[in-house]
Amino acid sequence: MSVTTVLTTTLVPFASVVSTATVAIWTKRLDAKTKQEERMHALVLDYEKRAGEDKKAVLKSLISATLHIRRGAECRAGTETAENTVAQRRVDALRELYEFRGRMGLDDGIAELMIYAAAPVRELTDLLLDEWDRQFRDHGYSLSQLDACKRQLVKTAADAPLDDLAILSGEEKWCALKEEELQWLKRLGDASDLDVDALVDLCNQVLKAAHTDLRGGYGLATE
Repeated sequence: MSVTTVLTTTLVPFASVVSTATVAIWTKRLDAKTKQEERMHALVLDYEKRAGEDKKAVLKSLISATLHIRRGAECRAGTETAENTVAQRRVDALRELYEFRGRMGLDDGIAELMIYAAAPVRELTDLLLDEWDRQFRDHGYSLSQLDACKRQLVKTAADAPLDDLAILSGEEKWCALKEEELQWLKRLGDASDLDVDALVDLCNQVLKAAHTDLRGGYGLATE
């Protein structure tokens, strides 16, 4: 038997087997890699979907909380004098500003906003929070007393009695609490130097930025 015959009958089939096995191994590896990449892609898509939903929720909370502040700070018709108008606007704006953190979900909600929101939204929200810090530092006691009055008024209304004597007592308590509330409101309006017009302008900027971010106007980047 010649060398050529040996090579033809032995090595060629062997090479064919090796080649087939190699192709099969690489095919399995490629399939495994493809499946792994598909799983990773699915996880990324799921994360992006959940992150997008969380971002929408926190931006909507910001829009709602900011609208409350703007409504409080805006000028109202029907007030007797310009001085009284500004004082009342300050009071209303301070009350809504005081509620801002609560409406945002306190520190956890604000932290979530800072994670998901675009840079312009974060920067403008920081300005609102700076004003909150300043006002609470300067008028925290009055605001806390006003909040206590509000809670007591709610409790008094919820515990409304049925008999006439108790009803009279409840009405007296309600009137006393309302009078106390008015006194704290007046104290706030007189003491605060809050620039309500500037606050309305800031609220408008926050709302515009939040709506833009909600529509994807700042893209995916939040740096």
